[in-house]
Amino acid sequence: MKFKVPTWMSTIPAARGLLTIAIVGALSVGVARADTLRVIGGNLATVDPIVTTSGEVQVHGNLIYDKLFEFDSSRTPRPQMAGKVDVSSDKKTYTITLREGLKFSDGTPITTDDAIQSLKRWESRDVVGGLLGARTKEMVKVDDLIFRIGLNEPFDVLSALANTEGNVPFIMPKRVASLPPTVQLTDTTGSGPYKFDYSTWKPGQTRVYTKNPFYTPRNDPASYYWGKKEATFDKIEISNVPDANTAMAAMLTGKQDIWTAPIDNALALRNDPKLVVSKGYFVQSLFVVNHKVPPFNNIKAKEALTNLIDQKELMQISVGDPQFWHTCYAYLTCEGKYGDESAYSGHRGAADYEKAKELFKEAGYDGKPIVIFDITDWAEAHARSLYLAQQLRKIGVQVDLQAMDWATLTSRRTSKAPASEGGWNLFPTYMEVEPASSPITHLMMAANCDKAWFGWPCDEKLEKLRSAFASAVDENEKKKIAYELQARASAYYPFIMTGEYGVPTVYGADIEGFNPDAPYSYYWNIKRKSK
Repeated sequence: MKFKVPTWMSTIPAARGLLTIAIVGALSVGVARADTLRVIGGNLATVDPIVTTSGEVQVHGNLIYDKLFEFDSSRTPRPQMAGKVDVSSDKKTYTITLREGLKFSDGTPITTDDAIQSLKRWESRDVVGGLLGARTKEMVKVDDLIFRIGLNEPFDVLSALANTEGNVPFIMPKRVASLPPTVQLTDTTGSGPYKFDYSTWKPGQTRVYTKNPFYTPRNDPASYYWGKKEATFDKIEISNVPDANTAMAAMLTGKQDIWTAPIDNALALRNDPKLVVSKGYFVQSLFVVNHKVPPFNNIKAKEALTNLIDQKELMQISVGDPQFWHTCYAYLTCEGKYGDESAYSGHRGAADYEKAKELFKEAGYDGKPIVIFDITDWAEAHARSLYLAQQLRKIGVQVDLQAMDWATLTSRRTSKAPASEGGWNLFPTYMEVEPASSPITHLMMAANCDKAWFGWPCDEKLEKLRSAFASAVDENEKKKIAYELQARASAYYPFIMTGEYGVPTVYGADIEGFNPDAPYSYYWNIKRKSK
């Protein structure tokens, strides 16, 4: 940046002094700007990644915690906090050794006691953790750096411990991980590259992360979530900006660096040379169904929903630009290796109103309002809720469309009460295609009743197929089971598919090292080119 001194000012000593102060001040602001990464994110309603599966909490968790294993760019689990792992020939014993010298953000050493207790808390809550826990014969300490996991049957332990979806197996101090998984933690002492001050945090406001001085990164080159995690910025600020126009203005003026933007706003920013607009990661668009309460405790009512949804029409309404979406009838996604649309035997194409009306009648629909959560701070989901409400009303179904922000929804969705007593029937969301491509990591595919994700699908056949997939070693056998599982899902309807689309991310052209394709953003190894 160059400053030109006006001729008249150069003759006045006081003016020269004031100008010098102004220049130094401007440069100081520039330096401060370079040392702070500013991100537009969502509202962080809780800081506990085991209590909730909220994506915003996972972003938070990625900053302040580390994991024993992480996935590299080829989706291979690699040691992260672990220094090495020894696996027995029968795939039933895993001996994990921690890297030496690891410390928490309060300076205390990280030991296997912390790792074991963290995994126990995670297993008690997470879908993948539950599968691992059901197969675990023992998880025992050998010494402060070595522990052993013994299984009753083979299981891909390393992929489970590297999982990025659901309740993530972050490593916490034993004292923190000893809390029951139903109790939200207030101690945010972490194992990751940044630290977080819980005492100054207020939901809905900007949250601040600073470097963890005790963090020791790996020396391996960074590859996706794995490898060197370097806290390159002194400070990271994540602001909750619900209004898209305000967020857009902040990106245009350079006040913010990164924003996962609504598609319309992202498209409007494509021609600005100061910004990069990425198509981002693809997601499986869906409606979560409450299987516990009428009318969707009846399969006929769930089938009726599929007859009301024209994926092409819905994607055009909710997403728009065709480069960002496609229709898909594969329960394990059209982007993943196990997805297979031919396994789906349900409705496709244009809505069949007469069939839907007939199916609701067969389900015994009693005319009571169906409660749909309408997410007002998420444009695409809001459009889906309005669409489905309209489709239901077309066949004479009563609808109670309840408007709320996403943070409110995450607390309301826990209710198992009847819809007329504060409960719910449906809400829109999505699953990132990466975890949704496997029966193990697809949260909504778990059908283990009260232990399942919100909506609580309950189907013994689906669970047996998921268990068989988890234990299968041969890839051909896995594909066979995955096909059978998707065929069963098209008869049971654990959730309602509505297509797949990309989630665009906008970031400053001066930012390098940021990966917009990661389903849950991480902010290590990012640099500002001007720095």
